[in-house]
Amino acid sequence: EETGKVQITMKFEKPKQKLTLRESMKELMQSKELKAMATMVFCYNVCVELTEVLWKSILRKQYPSKSLYMEYMANFSQTVGTVAFLLQLIAPGILNVFGWRGTAMIPPVTMGVLAIAFFAAIIAGEDKIPLAQALLIGTVQNVANKVTKYSLFDPCKEMAYIPLGPDAKTKGKAAVDVLGARLGRSMGSASQQLLVFLVGGASGSIVNCTPYLGVCYVAAIAMWSNAVGTLGKLFVTPEVKVDNTPKLESIGQAITIIKRIEDAKSEKRKNGNGKKQAKK
Repeated sequence: EETGKVQITMKFEKPKQKLTLRESMKELMQSKELKAMATMVFCYNVCVELTEVLWKSILRKQYPSKSLYMEYMANFSQTVGTVAFLLQLIAPGILNVFGWRGTAMIPPVTMGVLAIAFFAAIIAGEDKIPLAQALLIGTVQNVANKVTKYSLFDPCKEMAYIPLGPDAKTKGKAAVDVLGARLGRSMGSASQQLLVFLVGGASGSIVNCTPYLGVCYVAAIAMWSNAVGTLGKLFVTPEVKVDNTPKLESIGQAITIIKRIEDAKSEKRKNGNGKKQAKK
């Protein structure tokens, strides 16, 4: 009896290359597309940091009990999961209707509008807008932060690597992740600490810094939108102008030839009729 032998071949993936900060900067400087992607990721993380800390500060003020706070956060996580699931179902349709650029603009526009409403509610004060309503606006804004990232922002970011070369998909992606995500969070946190130190008052409350946080937020949204515009050019199909002059000339020549043939036939018929009449 012959014994069958099974040969197993194991393939080991190469570990992802980890770039230093200097290497990441060098990689990004070589491509304006990678710089735009890093700007998008950077601004998203700055925006999240600017609103999330302020929102949690109001949440702790509204629900000082630890159990109530944890219950609210649990409901928040469930809401994020449900909305993200529903949005992912219709995300392909959104992409088909609005294209890459229109879809990539949905997160900054949605987050920006809700964030401005959130900042305005806090600046107005509890006399005009109750704390519970400001908290609700902030909750909706933070849901939008996470939902649009999972369903629209991340897919659009990954699609932006497709037109680029193979190096951009490896080294470029690592550079964007290092400088975009980490630096964005760090910059957002550092700016808040600096504002609390400068204008936080005796209590050192982040709420006192709300107007300045709003200015920083709008600036980040503007940079984000500009980066989307830069990347959007990768997905615009250039209009190809077809020169139909040679075809028209060929058609004209063909018409001329056909006309000459018809004239020759008609002249031949006339000559034939003339000869018949002469014989009669």
